[in-house]
Amino acid sequence: MRILAVDDDPTILDMLRDCLTGAAGFDLECAEDAEEALDLLDTSTMPFDCFLLDIMLPGIDGVSLCAQLRKRKDHQMTPIIMITASRTHDLMQRAFHAGATDFIFKPLNGIELGARINTAGMLNDSLRREQVAHHSLSELTDLMKIKRDESFDLGVAGVDDLNGFENRLLRLPVGCYAMNLIAIKLPQIRNIFDTLTPAEFCGQMGRVAQASVNALRNHRVIMGYAGNGTIVAAIIARTRIDPVAIQRQIEKELTNAWLSSNAGQGIGADVSVLAVSEQRLWSGLSACNAIQDFLRKDSDPDEVAFDEVANLFTVEI
Repeated sequence: MRILAVDDDPTILDMLRDCLTGAAGFDLECAEDAEEALDLLDTSTMPFDCFLLDIMLPGIDGVSLCAQLRKRKDHQMTPIIMITASRTHDLMQRAFHAGATDFIFKPLNGIELGARINTAGMLNDSLRREQVAHHSLSELTDLMKIKRDESFDLGVAGVDDLNGFENRLLRLPVGCYAMNLIAIKLPQIRNIFDTLTPAEFCGQMGRVAQASVNALRNHRVIMGYAGNGTIVAAIIARTRIDPVAIQRQIEKELTNAWLSSNAGQGIGADVSVLAVSEQRLWSGLSACNAIQDFLRKDSDPDEVAFDEVANLFTVEI
């Protein structure tokens, strides 16, 4: 495991070297501030497998550095463990929102530190296996292997595939959150998929995904494409979200973006927004389970059809 530790306290860096190198076998590099850390990233030929960031750094602080790391393609999912002497809730919340994976508190305990890093290593291995098995959008299009019920990356910032969506939910700090779980869907997906080429289908779904991102830009939201023309979203908000209002906003965003090629004519493209559950409080795990239950029922012809479920709202574009 290749680790980058960033801390302005030489004593902490010495302790990390003692704990993580040698018998532990980790490949550790150290930086004393965010600027040095970013320089190491820019000059490194290999990505890091884990970051240890002190929150209180001179200049760019650890939270801001964490946010910058998440903007880098190679490290959007890399485990980031924050080191802090503070247990202030607001500070921890800011770090989690910036993309932190875990916390460890000073004074450092070598056994606990090793356990946290090993857990981070298992997460990294899982993500690597997922990336190896994951077909990119371009590969799927080029190879003409897109399946109607397959989840894949639409290439729209803010919309993951289903695995990425679940990973983001499961990485939320332990606790209950006020969430609205919704599904945004093209009910005529079978007809659309059979009519369009793979490239046109991807373009169609990409436009719906981008319109959904735009419609929800004022909310804290986690989104993923689940296949079958369905985008699932977890909107973290104390207030109840109105699916009708979201559907209307998506319609507005799509007005000038809908596919206009001959292949897309006569499809009658509708967009439907459905509340997955009326429940308001969720953990990351329970939200994942609810979404999976919904997707299983939605794909099962013996279950209630999507357009017959209560709270379904449909609009023709």
